[in-house]
Amino acid sequence: MSLMATLYDLTGKYLQLAELAEETDPQLFSDTMDSITDAIEDKAVGYAKVDKELAKDEKALKEEAKRLTDRAASIARNRKNLKGNLQEAMESTGQSKIKTPEFTIYIQNNTPALRIFDESEIPAYLGKTTTVPDKSRIKKMLKEGKDVPGAELIQGSSLRYR
Repeated sequence: MSLMATLYDLTGKYLQLAELAEETDPQLFSDTMDSITDAIEDKAVGYAKVDKELAKDEKALKEEAKRLTDRAASIARNRKNLKGNLQEAMESTGQSKIKTPEFTIYIQNNTPALRIFDESEIPAYLGKTTTVPDKSRIKKMLKEGKDVPGAELIQGSSLRYR
């Protein structure tokens, strides 16, 4: 067995040896299984260490992304305020256009926007309806042993480190 065997290789060897358990000398079988198990444990510890480091990087990157997102939102608010202040000043002084060698600044009407002021008055045929499964209710019913067509409880598993 190579010193640099991958976890995949070790798992394959472990499974092959398990299949040959009855055909192999008991002592040789035991020693070989122990060496493969030890190698797998070493690999597992290495995987766990790498995963812990990646978790730290992931957390740091998420925090940096949040910081940058917050900064971008702050800049967007500042831009909106600047444009709003300039538009208000131009409207209050009756200027719809300012032309300079560097910029042409003007107020333009936007495309008409829809404003619904009372949803209850909108005719039903102009509305959209969607049906979304109530997942928490379905899960509760299945846990209680009730049959829900089209749904089932599945048991997953995940790896943990301590």
